Amino acid sequence: MSFPVFNLFFVSLVLQLTYCGHSHRHRSWRFRGSETTAGCCNHLRHHKDHVHEFSCGHLYYRTLYLDARRDVMYVGAMDKVFRMNLSNINRTRCEVDALTLEPSNVANCVSKGKSEHYDCRNHIRVIQPVEGGKLYICGTNAHNPMDWVIHTNLSHLGNYQSLPGIGNGIAKCPFDPDDNATAVWVEQGNPGGLPGLYSGTVAEFSRADTVIFRTDLYDLSTGKKVHRYKRTIKYDSKWLDKPQFVGSYNIGDYVYFFFRENAIEFINCGKNIFSRVARVCKKDTGGKNILNNNWASFLKARFNCSIPGEFPFYFNEIQSIYKLPDDDSRFYAVFTTSMNGLMGSAICTFSLESIQEVFNGKFKEQATSFSAWLPVLTSKVPEPRPGLCVNDTQTLPDSVLTFIQGHPLMDSAVAHDNGKPVFYKRDVILTSLVVNKLEVDGVSYTIYYAGSTKGLIYKLVEWYDRTKKAHFNLVDIFEATSPESVQAMEISSKHNSLYVASDSFIRQFALVMCKGHYGNCLQCTQDPYCGWDKERGECRPYVRGLLQDITSATPQICENCEKKKVQHAYWGQSVHLGCTIFSNEIDKLGLGQLQWVHHSHEKGIRLIKPHRDKYLLTSDHGLVIMSVTDRDSGRYVCKLGDNILCNYTVTVDSKTCSAPSENDYKKIYSDWCHEFEKYKMAMKTWQNKQAKCQGTHPNDVTYQRSPSL
Repeated sequence: MSFPVFNLFFVSLVLQLTYCGHSHRHRSWRFRGSETTAGCCNHLRHHKDHVHEFSCGHLYYRTLYLDARRDVMYVGAMDKVFRMNLSNINRTRCEVDALTLEPSNVANCVSKGKSEHYDCRNHIRVIQPVEGGKLYICGTNAHNPMDWVIHTNLSHLGNYQSLPGIGNGIAKCPFDPDDNATAVWVEQGNPGGLPGLYSGTVAEFSRADTVIFRTDLYDLSTGKKVHRYKRTIKYDSKWLDKPQFVGSYNIGDYVYFFFRENAIEFINCGKNIFSRVARVCKKDTGGKNILNNNWASFLKARFNCSIPGEFPFYFNEIQSIYKLPDDDSRFYAVFTTSMNGLMGSAICTFSLESIQEVFNGKFKEQATSFSAWLPVLTSKVPEPRPGLCVNDTQTLPDSVLTFIQGHPLMDSAVAHDNGKPVFYKRDVILTSLVVNKLEVDGVSYTIYYAGSTKGLIYKLVEWYDRTKKAHFNLVDIFEATSPESVQAMEISSKHNSLYVASDSFIRQFALVMCKGHYGNCLQCTQDPYCGWDKERGECRPYVRGLLQDITSATPQICENCEKKKVQHAYWGQSVHLGCTIFSNEIDKLGLGQLQWVHHSHEKGIRLIKPHRDKYLLTSDHGLVIMSVTDRDSGRYVCKLGDNILCNYTVTVDSKTCSAPSENDYKKIYSDWCHEFEKYKMAMKTWQNKQAKCQGTHPNDVTYQRSPSL
C-alpha cells in the first residue's frame, strides 16, 4: 500500500471518530464502525438438536432405502452399503455398520477409458427388501453390473442360502454411476407366485439399449427357472427412446415406471423431452409367437405438469417421484424445464385414477414416418383390449400382440391434480421430493420437502378449503447440503425426521424445527408443526393455546406478539436493528413486501428508504442507521406485508456526547500520522535486512512449477 493511499485511508478513519465525554480528561474515541447492534430475529437457522450428520468420506451417497419395520435406513454408496440408526444417524459407525463390496476387474474398466477412482468403483444403485430378512443389492461394479442378496444385518448369505439368478446385474442396475435407474422387488402377483425384480435401466455399456425388465423367475425351493425374463423391445424408439428413470412402484396388478425420454411423437417438430408413466402387468408371460421375450402388456403415457393458460408453460422433465407408503392413490413429482433455456421447476401431483383413465383411453399412432401422430380409431383396436391384465398373455391373439407392438403410446396425457402445479419457481432446479401428511385441529395438511441443486430444501404446505379449492404456502427455505446438490431424500413420520443425502454426507433434520429455527411470530405461525408462545415470546412445537395461522385466516395475528425492544444510542453512533427472515427472496414468498417504518413525534409515520449516508439495509434485512441524532429517536417497525416482524424503540442520548471540534480532529489525525511514520521506518529496516539475506529465507513459500502442457 503506497503512502498516499494509506494516508487517505487514515483520514477516512479519523473523520469517522466520535468524541464523547463531559471533560477533556475523560474523553474517549470510538469508531462509527463499532455500531450498537440489536437483534430482533437473529437466530441459529438450525438448532443443534435439529440436525445430525453422518459421513465416512466423499462416497457418493445416492441410494436410500428406509426400512420402517426394522427401524433402519440402508444407504448405497461407492463400494459400501451402510445400515443407519433412524433416531440418530450420527451413531452409525463407518466400519461396524457397513458392508464393503469392492469392484471386480477394475483394470478392464480403466482400459475402456473410464476413471479408476470414480467410474471404475462399485456404486450401489439398488437396495430392495426380500422376504426372509434379506436385501437385494445391485451395483455398477466397474461398469460390469453385479448383484447380491445379503442379510439385513449386512452379512453375506451362506452357501446353502444363495438364491438362483443372482450374480449378473446387467439390466438390473446401470453400468455408469451417473445413469438414472429404478428397481422394485415384487414378491406377489408374478406368474406362478414367484418373486422377481422389475427394473428400468441401461442394459449395455454403450447406453444404446435401455430397458424395462423383469428377471427370470425361479422356484426357490428347487432352484429351477420357471419363467424367462421379460423386457421392452430392443432398439425400438416407440417403446423407449433414451429414458432417464426416476421411480417405480408395485401397485395392484401392475408395476408402474416413471421416467423422461425423447418425445417420439414430437420428432417431426424438433427434439423435445417428455415425462412418462408406463405400466406392465405382473402376470405378463409374453406372447406365444410374437413378443415371446417381450412385454405383451406394456403401455406408456405422457405426464403433463404445466402452468395453465392460453399458451400453457410446460415443465417437461420429471426429476423425482414420491408415493406415501400407505397410500397408493396419489403420486407427487418434481419437474423441470429444459436446461437450455429459461430454467425453472414445479411440483405436480397425480392420482392413480387419472393414470388409469388415460390407459383406458385412446391409443396414439403415426401412419407413416412423415405423418402426424393421431388418435387410433376405436374400431381399429382389437379385442381383448391391449394392455389389460389377462390370466395368460400367451393365449392372446396375434392381432392384439401386433397392435401393442406398434402402439405402446396413449393419446391423452395424464393431467395433474387441480389443473395447476402445487408450486413453481424460476431459476431453481429441484432434484428430489418427499412428502408427509399432518392433521392439526381437524385440518389435514400435506407438507412437501423439495431439494435443489444448490443444497436448499423448500418446505411447502398444501391444504384444501371448504370449497375443496387447493392452497399452498412456502413456509421455509433452509440449507441442507449447500453447496452440494441434494442427491436423495427419505422421510420418517415415526422419528419425525427428514434425511437428506449429498455426495459427501447425509444429514438428518427434525421435522419439528421451531425453537431456535423461527425467530419471529409470522414465520412460526405458518408452520403446521409450530406455534407462537406469546408469554415466552418464542416458537414452540404446536399444542392448543399457541398461536397458529397456517391458512392466513387471521390478519395481523402477530400484531401484539412482538415485544418492543428498547435500544439506547449516543449521539453520532450507528445503530443496527436486526430482522432476520428465512429467505433472501422474501418478495417471492407471497407474504408481501418487507419494509422498515419509522414512527416519530416530529415527522409522524414514514417509510424508510435506503440511503448510503443514512440508512443501510443488511443482507439479512436488518437496518443500520448512520450517525444518529435526536431526530432519529422513536419507534422502528420491520413489517412483511401487514405483519410486524420486529419492533424497536430507539432513544438517542445527545447530552452525553457532542460533536468533536476541528482542533480535536487535527490532534487525532496528527497522532495517527506519527504512528504511521514509525511503521514506515520499521518497514524500511526490515526490507534492508531482507536485501542482505542470501538464498531462500526460511519463511519464504516456494511453489513447484507445473509441467508445461
